[in-house]
Amino acid sequence: MTLALSASLVLTGSPAQAATKPVTFQGFTIKVPAAWKAKKEGTGLRVITGACSPKAAECHGFLLGGPTSVKYGSEGGPYRLDQPYHPSSGVTECVPAKKYTSGQAKLVRTAKAAFGGQRAQFTEWKVSCDGSRLNVTSYRQRVWYVKAEKVIVVDHWRTPGLAAILAKAVWK
Repeated sequence: MTLALSASLVLTGSPAQAATKPVTFQGFTIKVPAAWKAKKEGTGLRVITGACSPKAAECHGFLLGGPTSVKYGSEGGPYRLDQPYHPSSGVTECVPAKKYTSGQAKLVRTAKAAFGGQRAQFTEWKVSCDGSRLNVTSYRQRVWYVKAEKVIVVDHWRTPGLAAILAKAVWK
């Protein structure tokens, strides 16, 4: 049995490739692992990829947002490439620690990224949960923004394989 399974993996690739399901949003479809769950969240769609700890502000996963998410993506105004995604005009919540933060963020990198047949502007931010102290809880916010389609993807959990999933998106 072990030999058959090993031979199967050599011929077909990793087990994660086998079980996928489509998630469609704002004119594009991505294929995600079958265990992930998608649920409506406001005007967007939250894709839950893992644990939902009571200590965290959100479940492991990422947000798919459309025109409304872009329109209110920066302090209640339009999303800005030079700022982390923060649709509220209130304080920033620290995602992994479920507390409020100073909202200080440092740009880690920016690049063009494939998003199906489209080009997305990719930015990654290191968000400190207390900007006045060193060595405190922080997290990375990764954002893919397709301006032409008014689509944004926001990932606070460094979801493994997400960039590859988005690169293979299919647009209508």
